[in-house]
Amino acid sequence: MGAADVLESAQRFADPGQAADALAQRVGEVIRYAVRARGRASLLVPGGRTPVPLFEALSGIDLPWESVYVSLTDERRVPPADPASNARLVDEYLLNGQAADAHFYPLHREGIDARADEAACGAALSMLPRPFDAVILGMGTDGHTASLFPGDPSLVRGLDPDTEAHCVATRAPDAPYDRLSLTLHTLTSSRWIALHISGQEKWQTLQSGIRAGDPQRFPVLAVLSQKKVPTHVYWSA
Repeated sequence: MGAADVLESAQRFADPGQAADALAQRVGEVIRYAVRARGRASLLVPGGRTPVPLFEALSGIDLPWESVYVSLTDERRVPPADPASNARLVDEYLLNGQAADAHFYPLHREGIDARADEAACGAALSMLPRPFDAVILGMGTDGHTASLFPGDPSLVRGLDPDTEAHCVATRAPDAPYDRLSLTLHTLTSSRWIALHISGQEKWQTLQSGIRAGDPQRFPVLAVLSQKKVPTHVYWSA
């Protein structure tokens, strides 16, 4: 399935709540199957504001959360209590209610340099069952996904399909935070991938990326066009 086919088969919803509920139910099915099959399940989630309704929906579903291992697709290199921390977002909106028993492994470790933080990120991911059972990605209006940004010098390394690195230190061109991102190779070491986006502007970004056909300009295209595991798009107006 090519990138254009992924877009053609996208699930479209009238509002973010409907998309979040549908995606949460599908992720729940993936988790239940994984726990039945091997006793544990792994889930990677994005940061930002788009997944908040998804986190709230997931936290209300009765799942074997004590057997679910959760981490992030990317993180800002800030303290865990910082409002910009993706780990804080997960703790606030996902790891409560039914999901309070899930095992969470943050990516960033304070007080170390970028290369050491890449290693710490990889160590955190090693605690999750592999391949990952479900990976949920977001996307920015510039076409970035996880923290793989167009124009960032780290992008080539992040998109290298042969890299042995699990994580790469990155920086958004117009944001003040240093970041960590899982590499494309790591993100696609999974059984099921969803791209969760909202708003007409992001839909237009997807269309522009497919027309351009250049993952260096639109990193999300690298996920949509890879052949290892299908990507399922959940979009809401």
